[in-house]
Amino acid sequence: MKNIFQALAFTTVAATTAVADTYQYCYEVPDFDRWMYPWNGTPGTRIAGPTFTGYGSGVDDRYGQSLFGWVTIDIPTDLPAHAYTIVSMSVEASISNDNVILDETEDARSTHDDPESDLDPGRPFHLSGVGFRGDYDANTFGDDAPFGSPDRNAYALGFTPDGEAIDISNNLTEQFDPKFFAVATSDSAEPGEFLPELARMRFDVDVADEYISCYVSESLSFGLLDVMITSLHTGTHSGGSYPQWIMAEHPLVELVPDTGATLCIEVEISYSGVSGDTNGDGLVNIEDLLKALDEFGECDKCSCASDFNSDSQINVDDVLVVISGWTG
Repeated sequence: MKNIFQALAFTTVAATTAVADTYQYCYEVPDFDRWMYPWNGTPGTRIAGPTFTGYGSGVDDRYGQSLFGWVTIDIPTDLPAHAYTIVSMSVEASISNDNVILDETEDARSTHDDPESDLDPGRPFHLSGVGFRGDYDANTFGDDAPFGSPDRNAYALGFTPDGEAIDISNNLTEQFDPKFFAVATSDSAEPGEFLPELARMRFDVDVADEYISCYVSESLSFGLLDVMITSLHTGTHSGGSYPQWIMAEHPLVELVPDTGATLCIEVEISYSGVSGDTNGDGLVNIEDLLKALDEFGECDKCSCASDFNSDSQINVDDVLVVISGWTG
């Protein structure tokens, strides 16, 4: 199993290091990926990871899920989540088969009970975050940790409208509409047409959403960014028109450019490490005091720079940090 902490050991930016810059990186073949399916006997080594639904059969609605992860230590790590402002993020991945129709729009849940009510052909591809359970996290799960039973140890993670992180594997059965990171688009075909073999799919992540942006910021702080691709295509063991996502182990990844999954991200970082500094300019003055007072009360860890003790509240303790660190 790959241990991401080993990679981070010599690259972590200490919390007292001043950082103020914009970082743009495109990461190519994932550092690890795996097909998340209960009977996948070769985790981390399959060449393709199909996504499809098991809705109505007593198993997960999003039965086959494909996980991709990149080590992002080119970007400073170990900073508070609020130090990262995500400007843009996109994920691209290819499918190996040619029998899947391109659908770039979200389908209502009702269309899975009444397919004829779906006004456009095909089903969309969804990008989400990744959640973990069973004492696993992004570092320890890796390529070969057990799938988990009865619940997945790693699962597609979305958000409710009020920002609660939630397992979206059964959103049809449980009747809720999750917030996805992105729905795929493609230049390889027109909507309603069959996608060709090796079609490239693009997921432009909604970084304007505060909860998605927070997920990405926390991942960058950790130094590892995971995403999950899912879809609700129907199929059987004997076949079906569901996508087969190309994994890093596919032989074409080394032979054909732009075949493996990629991650492109732009992030602005502003952080000084100076106690009481809320805007990253290295000074503690009236601007920082006014910011702390403006943010006074309950506070999201990704948006409030005044939460110096990370208790999700801005209170007198945080104001005192500003005053005690005053530089004028």
